[in-house]
Amino acid sequence: MNDTLSMIKNALILFTITLVAGVLLGLVYQVTKEPIAYQDKLAQDKANQSVFATAQTFEDAELDAAVAEAVSAAHPGVTIESVKRAVDGSGNAAGYVIQVKSKGYGDFIEYTVGITNEGVINGISIISIAETPGLGMNADKVIRPQFENKNATTFTVVKNGQLTDANVQIEAISGATITSRAVTEGVNGAVTYFEKALKGGN
Repeated sequence: MNDTLSMIKNALILFTITLVAGVLLGLVYQVTKEPIAYQDKLAQDKANQSVFATAQTFEDAELDAAVAEAVSAAHPGVTIESVKRAVDGSGNAAGYVIQVKSKGYGDFIEYTVGITNEGVINGISIISIAETPGLGMNADKVIRPQFENKNATTFTVVKNGQLTDANVQIEAISGATITSRAVTEGVNGAVTYFEKALKGGN
């Protein structure tokens, strides 16, 4: 009898602890949900402005699911997350900001790619990256600048000393070829999406 009462008592204690923990986690989620969403929006806005400094506003553009799926098939590990129109002060669409996610060495790398209507890459801006410190984490200072003001085309990655055409080749980060290829393949995916779904004001 005592054993039964003891088991019931322990079960009630565990249930109470689980219930209180669940309620507390729910409260924490509710309290932090809006600040996290706000910080995510700030990061997104900063990334958009970084790749399209001339734009006054960024309008959501409908994502063409079929083209996005084709991009993922052609560029494994790459997904097109969203597309925004970059609108200038006169209300004209100057180009697009394509948000991309690509599989890196450690985790997915998320960034925006700004492409003008004329097919010029303004640049890329990394939103989220968790690669190897001192290696892949150098993508922002080594890889990102190499895409600025280049024609939207297919890029390839080359290792140290093999760069022969900076217009279509991206020099890899020393010791982080996988990260370099991941970012480059994501940009290639954004270019493919632009060519198939957005070029010419589609």
